Amino acid sequence: MRKLDPEQAEVVAAEGYTKHVLLKAGDLASEGARVQIVTIAAGDTVEDHFHRQTREFYHVLEGECELVVNGAEMRLVAGEMLLMEPGDVHRLMNPGPRLFRVLVFKTNAGDDTYWS
Repeated sequence: MRKLDPEQAEVVAAEGYTKHVLLKAGDLASEGARVQIVTIAAGDTVEDHFHRQTREFYHVLEGECELVVNGAEMRLVAGEMLLMEPGDVHRLMNPGPRLFRVLVFKTNAGDDTYWS
């Protein structure tokens, strides 16, 4: 057993978001698996991108965001879940005024993000 502390996780800042990497493939004994908390500040956007092999399971922890997947618009709020399939072109926008935080579990992750 291992208790995880997001404040002690590796932090990766990128354009429009920050992620706290909680678990990597070795921690999960599963090649390509990853667990992270992604934070999008009020007013920020994660631009259109997709993954060829990666599946992403989202569980919204707090806030809300506008999401566009393959051209379809939707809103995600705290407590909701979503599964992103390989090839899904997606963009996440936080209209504010609070942080948007989502727990993301990835499979087949690696160098598999393609920006549109």
